[in-house]
Amino acid sequence: MPTSRVQRDQFGGLLRTLRLERGLTQEELAEAAGSSVRGIREMESGRVRSPQRRTVVLLADALRLAGEDRDRFVTLARADRQPPTRGATPPDDAVVSSRPAVVVPGELPAAVPDLTGRAEILARLSTLAADVTAGRPDTPSVVVLHGPPGIGKTSLAVAAGHRLSPAFAGGQLFVDLQGVPPDGPVDPAEALAGMLRSLGVPDARVPVSPAERGGLFRTLTRDRPLLVVLDNAANEAQVRPLLPAGRGCLALITCRRPLTGLAGTARQPLDLLDPAAGRQLLTAIVGADRIAAEPAAADHLVKLCGRLPLALRIAGNRLVSRPQWSVGWLVDLLRDQRRRLTVLTAGDLGVRSAFEVSYRQLDPTTARVFRRASLIPGTDFAPALVAAVAGTDEETAAAALEELVEAGVLLTTGDRYQFHDLVRLYAQERLDAEEQPACRTRAHTQMVDWLLRRTRQAGAMFEPVACRADSPFDDDRAAASWLDRESGNWLAALRDAARSGRHADVVAVARALHWYSDATSHRHSWDEIFSLGVTAAQATGSPRDEAVLLNFLGWARYFCRDRNTDGLAALARALDLARRIGDRREEAWALTYTAAIHIRLGRAATAIDHGRRAVDLFREVGHTLGEHSAASVQGGALAALGRFAEAAELHREVLAFYRRGNGLSRTGAAVAQAGAMTSLGADLAGMGRWRDAADEYARAWRVFHRCGATFSEASALHRYGLALQALGEVDAAAEALGSALALYAALSCPWWEAQTLYALAALADAAPDRAAEARLLRQRALDRCGELDAPEVRTLRATLRRELAES
Repeated sequence: MPTSRVQRDQFGGLLRTLRLERGLTQEELAEAAGSSVRGIREMESGRVRSPQRRTVVLLADALRLAGEDRDRFVTLARADRQPPTRGATPPDDAVVSSRPAVVVPGELPAAVPDLTGRAEILARLSTLAADVTAGRPDTPSVVVLHGPPGIGKTSLAVAAGHRLSPAFAGGQLFVDLQGVPPDGPVDPAEALAGMLRSLGVPDARVPVSPAERGGLFRTLTRDRPLLVVLDNAANEAQVRPLLPAGRGCLALITCRRPLTGLAGTARQPLDLLDPAAGRQLLTAIVGADRIAAEPAAADHLVKLCGRLPLALRIAGNRLVSRPQWSVGWLVDLLRDQRRRLTVLTAGDLGVRSAFEVSYRQLDPTTARVFRRASLIPGTDFAPALVAAVAGTDEETAAAALEELVEAGVLLTTGDRYQFHDLVRLYAQERLDAEEQPACRTRAHTQMVDWLLRRTRQAGAMFEPVACRADSPFDDDRAAASWLDRESGNWLAALRDAARSGRHADVVAVARALHWYSDATSHRHSWDEIFSLGVTAAQATGSPRDEAVLLNFLGWARYFCRDRNTDGLAALARALDLARRIGDRREEAWALTYTAAIHIRLGRAATAIDHGRRAVDLFREVGHTLGEHSAASVQGGALAALGRFAEAAELHREVLAFYRRGNGLSRTGAAVAQAGAMTSLGADLAGMGRWRDAADEYARAWRVFHRCGATFSEASALHRYGLALQALGEVDAAAEALGSALALYAALSCPWWEAQTLYALAALADAAPDRAAEARLLRQRALDRCGELDAPEVRTLRATLRRELAES
């Protein structure tokens, strides 16, 4: 092909690309450059053979070209003015259509200068590109970068394209497929026509048939290393014809959906920026000094923007355009959830508009699920709850949720779903705008009703001799799994019921959860739950319910929160009320829990008396489960007085009782047995039988772990570590105590953390080169004691201060 024709097509294509990148029409470019619209059109089509140097310079100015870009532009125009090779003859039509000009396109837009948090993905793409260009087999040549609106897919694809472009000598194509309204999606045939023109095929030689266009594109890309960036794809059907055929080619596709229908494709989901990367992005936009001046406000701004790159860019741009604003001022504006999406708008960028594009593509049922799911109070949810709030069946809800994930407006973790914070606000806006108040109220009530009913059903699976007919749960483990996973939702529903005066429902749920609370003592807010129950029982005028829930509350305060004094106060009210109404069973439970607190407070003799009276009362009313619970506490009091053999005899009887089951649920029986093993281990330790004690603790620890009773597991591990320490097995003791410490810390149990840290410090004392470590452990233990006020805490605090002063 003659040189002049090749260069002319290349210059025209470059002129068109630069004009489109800057968002200019041919009329606007002509006006800026002092040229005619016809002249611009003729140059872009390649029909002008010799653009004048002055015209080229004016065009470069109008396009704001500088540096290497300007030099390339002028050089191509200069080459265009050179005469054709002497004697050369134009090819015939067949040759032109099959052998277009060899053009090396470079269509990537400018990369953002402040891309952050994507280094790992960029490195992964670089490795993949190297494998592609090296011809390594089984290397995917298509990568889908997918994620929700505003996550930065295009920015990453462009940045990756610039980094990878040296490996693709055949050039780079960039096509905005406009896969979301209002402008798109681009027809694949039209996209192919543009790509063919970019590869040197004249307009007159672009096939009319979409199939022929695809065939020619594959022919042209079969033997050239080409990078193709397909931005903002709609679906698989749109991108399939646009994929290059050569083994040395790589296609990067950005899409809100993962395009699971494309075979042989690598998929890279884009996550939210981590907090450090979010702050780095703000710093790059706003300036280091301004961000460093308000570090706490900057971190809060990252959080309020949901770590979404688009939101952070908008926030940064707003700060740049308002130099008088402090970062804290913008944070204050964003605190108001009703205004947050409006504040996160700058020029033609807006978080709301990004979400709007996806929402308007949803079918009516999926859109309703999207709106109604915003009523769910917890951070995540399952299809069954969505079905309740959306007023549909579970299968329909599940399908809609998957569609929302595909659309990029819902996140998924396993079989559960969640909103990004800003998407939830948008969904709530759509709910308020599109549904009548009565509909919203009805949907909310349906959700609360369903949660309260399901929670009662789950709790019933743990009750002795439970009535499990018509339960949606197969067993107590399935019920425990549901209660754990939905805790954020059912607890919010319980609070809602309490606020709205649904007292009978609150009482029923609080009572139903009692036996479940035994296995999850430190996992949920049992003091709040049972306190809501007490208040509701008072409102319903049911003194027996009130006595029952006061006993539960007393247990939660001392056992779960180490608030011994508050626990005694609640139990005193329960004891008084039970005696006034003649409820001997609740009187016995109040005495049992009170005895347990007296043991903690160093009043073992009083505890024995309370425990004995409780045992007698339970026997009187024929409540054998309560009788053995009280006997176990009585054994603990005997051990506290040094009467270990008597305590061990009691605890063996209790263990044998629990091993018989006696109507307890599988989990309840296992937890009760492990509790008795732990008590027996303490008795054996008191007698100096450390190996036997260690064995009991180890058995208990394994049972607690299997049942998910995390606090009790930590307690057994703690005691196991102390037994191993007494046996001189230092390394094993340190390992057990370290595991216990991690569990206590996860449950936020400062008093138990302090005791474990102190035990670890004692282990460190045994090694002469670990004095600094021992001191640090004691200091951490002292910090964890904090402001807790109990005799044992005061004693440990004084000991730690003395030992730290001496070290």
